[in-house]
Amino acid sequence: MEQCSPDKDFLRHIVNRVLADYAEKVPSNVIDDVRKYIGRAEDKYRFTIFGGDPRRIVDYLDSEEWSDLAEYLRNLHMEWILKAILEKLAEEYKQACPQVASKALEAISKLESRGEERKLDRDTVYRSLKYAGYRVELAKDGSIEVAETNIKARIEVANGKIHYTICKDGTATTLDAVLTRIEKLREL
Repeated sequence: MEQCSPDKDFLRHIVNRVLADYAEKVPSNVIDDVRKYIGRAEDKYRFTIFGGDPRRIVDYLDSEEWSDLAEYLRNLHMEWILKAILEKLAEEYKQACPQVASKALEAISKLESRGEERKLDRDTVYRSLKYAGYRVELAKDGSIEVAETNIKARIEVANGKIHYTICKDGTATTLDAVLTRIEKLREL
């Protein structure tokens, strides 16, 4: 069996740091859930560098527990979190534990191919927006309406594509200020 002696622990030094980087963008309950999923897996697979065997991460990435976590985040359209974790894992373990780094890259490919299979529909988009904390409603015409402070959006899902119109309310004291804001919106 290949040598594996990384100096960074998967949960403490990789997962927690990636999640901390996205703390502003991801609801706290999702971050907590990801930590719980991976924490339970660490208890079961003992892949910690502190008295465990980091090579067992390979077993975890092949497990039903990993699939459950991926499915949970896929349903929220947040599997990019796992991709970021796996990229960091592959980077950190490339030299010290190549079999784990290789498995992480394989898991990224699998996530990406599963993402291509997913079909977008109105209900999935609605649930994802609602779960992310936005104020959303289903309109009578079947579109999704998002109403946040100073921002309104109308979203339609058709043929696997999302069509959207975003409006921003605001005030300005000069025409130049309005033109500057329009230019910023153009950049989007």
